[in-house]
Amino acid sequence: MSRAAFICSNELWARGHGPEHPLKPERLKRTYELLQAYGAFEGDGLLVPPRLATVEELCLFHTPEYVAAVESLSRGESRFNPARYNFGPGDNPVFPGMYETEALKAGAALVAMELVLSREAEVAFSFSGGLHHAGPARASGFCVFNDAAVLIHALLRRRLRIAYVDIDVHHGDGVQWAFYDSDQVLAISLHESGVYLFPGTGFTTEIGEGPGRGYSANLPLAPFTDDEVYLWAFREIAPLLVEAFGPDIVVSQLGTDTHYLDPLAHPSG
Repeated sequence: MSRAAFICSNELWARGHGPEHPLKPERLKRTYELLQAYGAFEGDGLLVPPRLATVEELCLFHTPEYVAAVESLSRGESRFNPARYNFGPGDNPVFPGMYETEALKAGAALVAMELVLSREAEVAFSFSGGLHHAGPARASGFCVFNDAAVLIHALLRRRLRIAYVDIDVHHGDGVQWAFYDSDQVLAISLHESGVYLFPGTGFTTEIGEGPGRGYSANLPLAPFTDDEVYLWAFREIAPLLVEAFGPDIVVSQLGTDTHYLDPLAHPSG
């Protein structure tokens, strides 16, 4: 088996945070169209639509109150105070259809999981996800539902050991704290140091606690780190830790904002 699956539908970019927000749905549409133009979906690959994550699935990580608040706020209701859940102007605006769009991204990750576990695919890519900052009861850093944390909880229910590897330029704080006391999840994050960049966490002293002590590894890097140093740091740490841990499955967050020209970090161009 050497099939790769790409989880995609135009519903993923049908709505978003607003025209002035950095996380524009347009980027998903353009990525899909570019891959299609390159013929990436021809041959042995799979192009698979996502599905909405159920309330029960979202509540594997998020609190029921938070899930209900997201659904209500996305309908324009005033039953919940948005500020209580870190919604408001700036990074985390409320927008119409927010619940459906973000639950679809979480569901896309679960579809990817199902394809890999059923051996229909060796690798599955949920390109709309990676929303690693959201907490159990709060939005954070453009992230409403933490698809990676929901997915990892679903895998843990199947008694699997998971290695989580995060190369987004921002520290994967939401995922790290979700499993900080677990020895069944190895969390590795390479990122620009929290001294300089949101969310201000991800230091080398953050190694886990209780049964999870030693199962969180952070590689904070200086602004303007180049390819040579970045690749050296990754190769010296990540493969060795993953091999020693021996996971059943690897979940990765591949944030493209690590690119040297991305304005969400410290671009060197």
